[in-house]
Amino acid sequence: MSARQTSASPEPAWHTGLEQDRPGLAELALDIARTSVAELDAEELLRRTCIDLTELGGLAGCAGVLFASSTGSVRALVASHPAAGQLTRLLQQLGEGIGSAAIWSGRDTAIEDLTTSARVDLAEAAGRVGLPVTAAVALRGSGGLIGCLQLFGSGPHALTERLLADLAPFAEVLGTALDNAEAYQHSAGLVAHLTAALDDQRPIEQAKGMLTERHQIDLDAAYRMLREQARRRNMTVHAVAAEQVAASYKAATPVPEQGGATHPEQTDAPAPRR
Repeated sequence: MSARQTSASPEPAWHTGLEQDRPGLAELALDIARTSVAELDAEELLRRTCIDLTELGGLAGCAGVLFASSTGSVRALVASHPAAGQLTRLLQQLGEGIGSAAIWSGRDTAIEDLTTSARVDLAEAAGRVGLPVTAAVALRGSGGLIGCLQLFGSGPHALTERLLADLAPFAEVLGTALDNAEAYQHSAGLVAHLTAALDDQRPIEQAKGMLTERHQIDLDAAYRMLREQARRRNMTVHAVAAEQVAASYKAATPVPEQGGATHPEQTDAPAPRR
């Protein structure tokens, strides 16, 4: 065994302070930061985070929201439990709340007592499910706001500015991870689409090459021949091309020799009984 030892990678700058104040939150952030982007599913990551934050932060509930980049509307909403999800959905549908307005205007966090909301239905819903206080925590990626965490407390002192300050570096890590996961999934989708398109085009290009060689025509004329055959036979160009390639391959494949096998008529037959 080599005497050389591999030193551990240094912890990020935000980890030291967070480790001292909220060790569980620091470990959760590190776990997210160290996970390969190929293994991240944005919605599942957000759902697990809501559950973990509820336990680590002593919250009454937590929901996570992802916004559509083109319209800013809600495209995904997950929560630690149904009541938190329903109240967050109501907040987003109504477009009400200091928190939502704050993060869209550029702030990172905002606390709000929902029971004092001007919307009576929102105030009643918050009191009914036992989630009277909420805080919005912005999640930002490279292009700006991508979503938010909606934290819920059971009383006026359950959510504090200190808690939100401690959550700031965690929200930065989570926002970056979600942004990277979304970008990776988008890129993977493009690659899959392009690969399928190339696979679909391959027999057409092969058939065009065969026709140009056989009839001494250019590629455009070869494609017109394929298209005309497809029209006459009520088939797709791809199907006609694949058929021609398969037929050409079959014709070009040599028939294997019989290896000295005898013909049926040469096979020794048992002598007839007399």
